[in-house]
Amino acid sequence: MEANTLGNRQDTEIWQIRDVPKGKAIASFAFRTRTPGWIRNVRPTWLCVALIIFFCGQPALANEACDAQSQKGDLCLCELSNLHPTQTSVGMAEVRIKAEKLRDELERRGERKFLKYLLKHDKEEPVIIGPGGVFYITDHHHLARALYELDQSHTYCMIVDNLSNERVDDFWKSMEENNEVYLKDQNGKEITPSELPASIKDLSNDPFRSLAGAVRESCGFEKDAKAASGEDYLEFQWADYLRAHWSHTGIAADDIDSNFDTATGAALHLAVQKEAMSLPGYTGNRSCE
Repeated sequence: MEANTLGNRQDTEIWQIRDVPKGKAIASFAFRTRTPGWIRNVRPTWLCVALIIFFCGQPALANEACDAQSQKGDLCLCELSNLHPTQTSVGMAEVRIKAEKLRDELERRGERKFLKYLLKHDKEEPVIIGPGGVFYITDHHHLARALYELDQSHTYCMIVDNLSNERVDDFWKSMEENNEVYLKDQNGKEITPSELPASIKDLSNDPFRSLAGAVRESCGFEKDAKAASGEDYLEFQWADYLRAHWSHTGIAADDIDSNFDTATGAALHLAVQKEAMSLPGYTGNRSCE
């Protein structure tokens, strides 16, 4: 196709996109033009750059399964049943809230697009591969348990490190030094690595973790987005604070989950007290407004 403007022939770009194995696409282009040579050299360069930006900017899907040979930085699909917690408990009320939100996304998108949604919103599980090729998640325990509650079998994992060749004692020493494991139960009692749950389905319920999550969502404290994963275990510190002062609320700990809205109000009241000022992330707020 040719067009003339003021006697000059316009560039005509011909694009061809063809499918190649494994779903990749290669774009090729050619030009028929009588414009000066320097323009012919510049235009393809910019189009190459545009192509690179376009294809690299698309959300990548990791189809390869994680295994004991996966390396640091790998993004891969892993089985939820193979993930080992690095803490003893989660707040089940928070898990249920998260699961309901995820259920809506799952029903609306379907399973394959739901996995893409998890990836797009940075909801992959951070994993350190330990001795024997065991997969330990260092964060997002509530997310993993919520996916389990939705009967999901797989999720995305980001390999933080592969320490499968380390001695067991050295591995756990490294995990503790890097704040990648929390060796206390929901009552603050110290435990050994062997006492950690073997699966996310074995995580116990700590209602004060749910309250800490609710306080955070209401801007009662802030988590530094730049902080390393698990750094200082902020939510645990707030949960322990709420647990230690809960008797002042007049609400039984066993009633927290069944009266969660009322309990959240009481927790927010405790979160602005002067005793809480020394806790990391303290804001002195009861709401985000």
